[in-house]
Parts: sequence; structure tokens; C-alpha cells
Amino acid sequence: MPDDATIQVAIDPSLLEHVRGQLARKRYSIAPEEAITSLVSIILDHSPYPIRAKQTGKRAARITYHIRSFSQPIFE
Repeated sequence: MPDDATIQVAIDPSLLEHVRGQLARKRYSIAPEEAITSLVSIILDHSPYPIRAKQTGKRAARITYHIRSFSQPIFE
């Protein structure tokens, strides 16, 4: 199996501030970066594409290829 590849994803300050404000309003004690990582993992894991995503840390997620019978091709 080849080594894992790492990419960097930048979060726009507008999203970060929105999430920070919503978390404060609801009095959640979670960092906005952790909430965004969780959200991205959930979106990717439940997409129609043959990928699986799992949050592996407060600011980290692992994305893997996972073929399913109903999967849409990533590239046609």
C-alpha cells in the first residue's frame, strides 16, 4: 500500500467566524475548527461518491476509497 498523501484545506475566515458565533450562541464547548472537520467528514462520508471519510482528530480526517453498488463515479 502506498504512503498516505496529505493535502491542506484552508477554511475561509467567513465560515470560521460563522461557526464560532453559532457555537458560542448555543454554548457548545468545541473549537470551530473541530466542528468544521466533523461537518466535512459527515458530508464526504454520506456523499454518493465512492469515498469514506472519518474524523481522526480535532483537525484531521482520513478519506478513503470505498466502492458501493450505488456509487457515482468520481470522474467520468
